[in-house]
Amino acid sequence: MRRFITPALSALALLAACQQAEPPASDIPAPQAAEPSPDSTAAETPAVTNETLHALAEGNNRFAWSLFGALEGEASNVFVSPASVTGAFGLLYPGAAGETEAQMARLFGFDAVSPADFPAAEKALADAIVTDTETAKMTVANAVWLRQTSVLKAPYRSAVEGVMAAKVALVDFTKPAAAAKLINDWVEDHTNDRIKDLIPPSAIRPDATEMILTNAVWFKADWQSQFKKDATEDMPFHAPAGEVRAKMMQQTLKRARYLSRDGYAALDMDYSGGDYALTVILPDEGNALPRIAGAMTPEAFVTLIGDMDSAGEKRVRVFLPKVKIEANYELNDAMIALGLGHAFTSDADFSGLIEGAGPGDLVISKVLHKTFLEIDEKGTEAAAATAILMERAMAMPPQEEPVIFRADHPFLIALRHKPTGTVMFLGRVEDPTAG
Repeated sequence: MRRFITPALSALALLAACQQAEPPASDIPAPQAAEPSPDSTAAETPAVTNETLHALAEGNNRFAWSLFGALEGEASNVFVSPASVTGAFGLLYPGAAGETEAQMARLFGFDAVSPADFPAAEKALADAIVTDTETAKMTVANAVWLRQTSVLKAPYRSAVEGVMAAKVALVDFTKPAAAAKLINDWVEDHTNDRIKDLIPPSAIRPDATEMILTNAVWFKADWQSQFKKDATEDMPFHAPAGEVRAKMMQQTLKRARYLSRDGYAALDMDYSGGDYALTVILPDEGNALPRIAGAMTPEAFVTLIGDMDSAGEKRVRVFLPKVKIEANYELNDAMIALGLGHAFTSDADFSGLIEGAGPGDLVISKVLHKTFLEIDEKGTEAAAATAILMERAMAMPPQEEPVIFRADHPFLIALRHKPTGTVMFLGRVEDPTAG
């Protein structure tokens, strides 16, 4: 049950978006934001239809279940924000071309709109989902961190900064610790301090890292019908490894959207304001989760999520465990397995990103993803951040001065079997010409 909470929350609450935010303070010498191009800050967002927004959302939700399936082998709880991943790749998408662009479009559903209209559609989706009330908040932020000596191509900069309202800043990647701190501080600022240390300094290569794209989402809302703390009890929870004691919240919902399908039931629990809901998908049998999840396709998941809006309302007695999850993933293998192979190899075509970079010059080196989830009697807090690290494909690390090993005087040799360490031959060479 706990594992099924996660994809539903991600798909419903954390839709891909872009929102500009103020840059944090930095201890990197002169890491100033790049000056905007004349047409980048005045770009107008054209009208986007509701059908387009729903199409982008469905693409995100198909990806949500695909990503969940790719991570099914992870131990115990899984909690991801497909929308944060989609948002980060949405920031990269306007700079992609050829088969790289096509693979991204298929995987994330970006092909719901034309490439020319995509930035405006992403911005419209951002405007639609961001919420700021006393009892419900959703924030989304995107940023492009660029090597100080590089320049974004004008069309790309106009798309991400002018239309999608992403932050663009120059960074000194020759100082990995300081660069990582700058970006990690920004992530903390935009996730209510829930996501820390997203990028380890070791992930930044001083002579290769060209740019880092980040997406951060934060959600916090009260239940529309809150649980009473004094009703929470320690109760059995039947985990795969055996029974455990969980703090089980309980209440009776007078009217709740509820569906019963073959082998499972689905319940919608609304948050204050009614814009967000948590869908809990519960197998009928305690050990049936692998079978139910294995049988559900991305398309079936999208259908289920869509059906919840029109599901009949019932009086429901709810028992739900308090949950707190913090997860950390490197998504390279998952993204490649899901069909994004070109982006990580010399076949990548990100020729639309920066001046002087053509097809094959830039590749993704890492996709890093961190999440936070806490469900209690009052409501839910969830946060996630994604970082896409881009490198110069042909960049070479600095060459060390070679150590001189000049065998021009007598020496010993030992010929050994590496698996066992057995020395098979041992000798001394005093005169290589003596025979």
